[in-house]
Amino acid sequence: YLESGENPDRLFELIAEAKKNEPDNASLYYVEGNIYNELRQAEKDEAKAEELLAKAVAAYDACQNVNADYEYGHIGKGIMFYNIAIELQDKAANELDDKKYAVLVEKFEDALLNSLEPFEAAYGVSKDDSIKVSIAEYLKNIYYRFQTKGEKYEEGYKKYDEIVKTGVVK
Repeated sequence: YLESGENPDRLFELIAEAKKNEPDNASLYYVEGNIYNELRQAEKDEAKAEELLAKAVAAYDACQNVNADYEYGHIGKGIMFYNIAIELQDKAANELDDKKYAVLVEKFEDALLNSLEPFEAAYGVSKDDSIKVSIAEYLKNIYYRFQTKGEKYEEGYKKYDEIVKTGVVK
């Protein structure tokens, strides 16, 4: 749908029908969140992109309402905000106006912090050590960015850096 430019409403109709058939299937909400996120990335209108972001967040959050142990909803939400942060960081790096740069850095840090809770939640519920190590890589990078802002961040960086280095989940 993204490549063809077709209206994606049919996708959402199919997902809604699947949810009726399998109301306890958290992966359907995860897929829905991914679709909204993909549409958000392709959207040129900023207001529409924000609306799609909210829908993606709601879909990812709904995963936990269906299955509290489903880590992928948290992971999807965390990756979405992490990628938004990276986009903002890239924009800031290319911004020459100091005021605009400062705004972009603030938005970058907000997006990065928005990814922290979902990644922590995913790390907490995942039962797969290899997934936990992958999540620890994101968490290490986030905590590193903020480690000068307090002991919580410094300790978080040390914890996840050790996990990434050793591959041993604690």
